Amino acid sequence: MILPLLVFVLSLTQASIQRKFMLPSRYYDGTVVIKAIESDTVHIFQKAVFPSLTYLMSFSYLVIYLCAIILTAIILAHYRQAILFKRFALMFSLNYLIAFPFFMLFHVSIAGASLQNVQPLLYVQFPRIYSIITDIDPLDNCFPSLHVAMVLSAFLIMRETNFKRYKTFLAVGFPIIVFSVLYLGIHWITDVFAGIGLAFFTYYVAKSIYKQPPVPQI
Repeated sequence: MILPLLVFVLSLTQASIQRKFMLPSRYYDGTVVIKAIESDTVHIFQKAVFPSLTYLMSFSYLVIYLCAIILTAIILAHYRQAILFKRFALMFSLNYLIAFPFFMLFHVSIAGASLQNVQPLLYVQFPRIYSIITDIDPLDNCFPSLHVAMVLSAFLIMRETNFKRYKTFLAVGFPIIVFSVLYLGIHWITDVFAGIGLAFFTYYVAKSIYKQPPVPQI
């Protein structure tokens, strides 16, 4: 399908688009709104910070997200789950396309850069990751959380299959992703709920468009 490939290219050029075309007068600082909604509540996830936990959550943040996108697509394609593959491809595309206007016009900076009592643990612990990520993400695109939306999307799709071990991986991986984005000082609680809502919405749309064929009556 062409659309997911175009969305992937768009995601890689997102930071460049923002730097070239989005002047400060053209977007709204959404961080102020998020702060007004939840204040510094997210700091409770950093009440206890341990280096080993930071390493584990950083690994989970990067690996579970990539697995949810890449492995889900590979499994569905390999086992010829055509309807589910189309749904997942559409969900992947819609998640990003719906989030894109917010990324361009409603900038929400990471919690670790906006609150004095929250640290951006991932970027402090791994400065090389920081330099790589900032090439494609200016770190003010937190709302909604695509990490949360994409992993939940994968789970919603895979729960209709018989791949028990992979479903278990995603079922366990989703709450880990939610905790990791909050513990690492990346996302706000509001971002997480927005990501969850986005996943359920795109799942409903994809399921409405790509319907399973009726079971023939004997």
